[in-house]
Amino acid sequence: MTYSTEYITSIINAMSDMVRVIGRDGKVLMTNSAFDERFGYEEGMECYAPFHQDARCERCLSREVILTGETQRLTRKLSGRVYSVTVSPLKDEGDKTLAAVEVFRDITLDYNIKQNLLMQNAKMQKDLQLARKLQEALVKGALPKVGGGYELSAGFFPCEAVGGDIYDCTVYGDKLVMYVADVSGHGVMPAMLAVFFSRVVRAACLMGNFLPSEILGYAEKEYLDLNLSDSIYITAFMTVVDLKTNRAAYSNAGFSVMPVICHEERFEELYMPSHPLCDWFGGEKFEDGFFEFEKGMRMLIYTDGVDHIHSDPKVKDRLFELLGKEPFSSRRFISEVREELHSKPEDDLTMLLCMRG
Repeated sequence: MTYSTEYITSIINAMSDMVRVIGRDGKVLMTNSAFDERFGYEEGMECYAPFHQDARCERCLSREVILTGETQRLTRKLSGRVYSVTVSPLKDEGDKTLAAVEVFRDITLDYNIKQNLLMQNAKMQKDLQLARKLQEALVKGALPKVGGGYELSAGFFPCEAVGGDIYDCTVYGDKLVMYVADVSGHGVMPAMLAVFFSRVVRAACLMGNFLPSEILGYAEKEYLDLNLSDSIYITAFMTVVDLKTNRAAYSNAGFSVMPVICHEERFEELYMPSHPLCDWFGGEKFEDGFFEFEKGMRMLIYTDGVDHIHSDPKVKDRLFELLGKEPFSSRRFISEVREELHSKPEDDLTMLLCMRG
């Protein structure tokens, strides 16, 4: 079946893409209506004339296509617009390339959206780097020397996304205040809230609040004053040890993994149901629990970055086995937990270990 030149021309003119044909001499042989409206056309004009240029492009696709007989594509900016240009060979029955057919598609909107996304992604990556630095600054500091036979160790193994796990140990006179906290979500907001939480805890202690429930209550009050989204919350487990009496007090703010005490081959989880720092529960107060921090005792506070800690009893058994191993090395314990029980890159793993020799 053959078609008349007029019929083919009518089809080309109906196209929304801009089309033109370039001869072997570099002159424009024909254009469609869309091209005429956008760039203009005069019979026999040079291929570069519609774009207000004085000479051919340094890389002339039409010339390349005529010489090689292969289709070429590129993206080109013209008069403030962005075009996807496809140049194909027009051949005769003997496979000789007679001319080049150029099709211009206006992709300005798509291009701008893509560039905007790239810019936003670059900004997000920069923000995440800042968030990571903030998080690391909170958890990489040297642990204090406590005295009284106490020894502190910690392990922090972040996931690829920036989360909100933090820990801190600070001595205020004869009080050792230590906690592990987790801010919901990933990114800059959790990192900033982690900084906020650490500062609020310090402020509470400097005001003389050394009951864990009082510290968490003060932190919750300050947190609610921020008026953040209901989807953002902070969980924490707070412990205060009186270094004179060796009496320890603890309180829970929605922490889902119960800390464990190991002493003389016995293990006790500090189970205390509670709510996170959020505005869901309408002023419910935090409670305190107490125990004697005896010689030889080990206390572990850790996050749910331990694989299957909620679903597989064998995982907890293995954790307890490592915690009770004799002779005990805190460095070896943290290393073994990471190697054996932390295989999920999407979860932070934070461990805080306090021992009394």
